[in-house]
Amino acid sequence: MDSTDVLIVGGGVLGCATAYYLARSRVQTLLIERGAINREASGANAGTLHIQIPAVHFRNQYLDASVAGERRRDFRTTNHLYAAAADAWGHIEQELDADLGVRLCGGLMVAESKEEMEVLEAKAAYERCLGMQCEVLGRADALRCEPSLGPSVVGASYCPNEGFANPLRAAPAFIRRAVSAGARLRVHTRMTEVEPSKDGWLVETSNGTIRARRIVLAAGAQTRQVLALFQLDLPILAHPLQVMVTAPQPPLLQHLLQHAGSRHLSLRQTQSGTFLIGGGWPALEAAERRSSSRVEVRYRSLVGNAAVATDVVPALKEVPLIRAWAAMTTATGRWNRVGYIGEDRRVGRGKLFALVAGGWGFTLSPVLGRLAAELVVHGSTSLDIEPFSLERALARM
Repeated sequence: MDSTDVLIVGGGVLGCATAYYLARSRVQTLLIERGAINREASGANAGTLHIQIPAVHFRNQYLDASVAGERRRDFRTTNHLYAAAADAWGHIEQELDADLGVRLCGGLMVAESKEEMEVLEAKAAYERCLGMQCEVLGRADALRCEPSLGPSVVGASYCPNEGFANPLRAAPAFIRRAVSAGARLRVHTRMTEVEPSKDGWLVETSNGTIRARRIVLAAGAQTRQVLALFQLDLPILAHPLQVMVTAPQPPLLQHLLQHAGSRHLSLRQTQSGTFLIGGGWPALEAAERRSSSRVEVRYRSLVGNAAVATDVVPALKEVPLIRAWAAMTTATGRWNRVGYIGEDRRVGRGKLFALVAGGWGFTLSPVLGRLAAELVVHGSTSLDIEPFSLERALARM
């Protein structure tokens, strides 16, 4: 029988980052993954590093007085975590000694109406009160910043700390450094059963039994199914999103772009010249699917996403799309842009921790991985995470 101090379930970027920070703290760590490392949403997202508050989210949550008063601390804590993520991405390549393709080139949240500009003004004022760098640009200044913007764009908010990284490199770099620091990795190992033991947990997997003193669940879209093995449930919605990529082009975009309204868009140009286009457009899954794949691209979303992108950057109309793909991701409620991170404190059980992203897991991964490791090692964290604790989540169900 194998044994470990901490067993991490899930080989996405959150699980791999947690393994790295635990191993760096000299904690005996074993990570198991049902498939291969980084094959789900962690490797299939667009790699965008969004730090600004999404304008639609700000309008619907922060500007609603009945909600904002009740969740003032939640919102403040959320944005402090995003600010910490921006700082972490600024030095993560040096820390991991790896090229992750990080480019903190700045981001523009573009508006196409007066109403959207008004929301951006209020949002930027709030962000500046928190110490975040954000300014609102009129059309002329936005064009000086990004000359490729189309005639429908009336202005934008600008955040210098936004950018992108290569999602195919991040999780593998974290796990490589974790293994070099003493962590172990088992791929193609599915957790099938678990029961409490005298000193922790006995975990049955597709490759044998593992005795673990503590368990960290970081299984992404499968987290809810894994939690059921512990008779635990959290309000997690797994849903499929899609991304598409164009043929390589000469340099055109200098910044990460997103939309200030309900026209979903994230858009960036990679170092190789391709454009990655996304923004939360739904793909097909489960009963909707028409092939043997778990998820597949929805044509309607592809067309809609392309229409928004070409309105914002008209030069894209002549650029061919070459591929689109989909993956399952997680959402954790309308107000919650972080997810859940905490310990199951039910009496008479071994130590169990859960780490679930609320839709922006790639951006937050260096911070959430570090905080999860702190929670396991010290029982507390260097940044406030109480609004996203398991106790709070369970109380809201």
